Amino acid sequence: MKKLLVYFIISFSLLSCKGQNQEFNDYISNFQEFELPFIIDDVSNPQYRLISSEDNEIPVNYIKKYICKDSIHCDYDQSKYRYTYGFKFKSKYTFVFLLKLKDKGKTCYDFDLLETLLIVYSKDGKIIDEKSIAKDNDCWQSSIWVTDDSIKVQQIKVVELADFDDMNKELDCEIERKIYQIGDDGYINLIKTEPIKKGLLLWDKKINDLILKQ
Repeated sequence: MKKLLVYFIISFSLLSCKGQNQEFNDYISNFQEFELPFIIDDVSNPQYRLISSEDNEIPVNYIKKYICKDSIHCDYDQSKYRYTYGFKFKSKYTFVFLLKLKDKGKTCYDFDLLETLLIVYSKDGKIIDEKSIAKDNDCWQSSIWVTDDSIKVQQIKVVELADFDDMNKELDCEIERKIYQIGDDGYINLIKTEPIKKGLLLWDKKINDLILKQ
């Protein structure tokens, strides 16, 4: 009788794991796979804008299970936030870049905001670690370089808001660069933060966007 009970428990566990893995595989299949090295920004990768469309929106059941680390700090209120599928890379762990979108805000820094989340998963779909690594909208601009040993993020912040509507004028900005690594344990480690530098943004008519003055 005890042996039968043990077999039943093992069989039930295996079936449950199989179901969970299938659900995770279905979720992860919606991400675009990339090869290293890889760049994520508006200029070098036009797909970055496309993934913010409603066609790529992630359903609430996936958000609760594969994006929110716990039920207390879980921003899945669709009247405030939306999440869209992005890019994935598979190695020892599966890690993805996805967008968290916020339409409403009181300032240009949080209005119509695209926030890039980096999430690392175990093979069975458990969240190992998760970080918000970049922001994009009218007042933020980011570039992400992914290589085999690091994730480099350049974050630009517009600081001269008084002249923001004058596209013929150079805008003062702050530039911050950070380097992350995904450790052997799957955790995202911030290994370097460079001092913030001053810069200027120019309006480029060809791409209809701001670019950093070289």
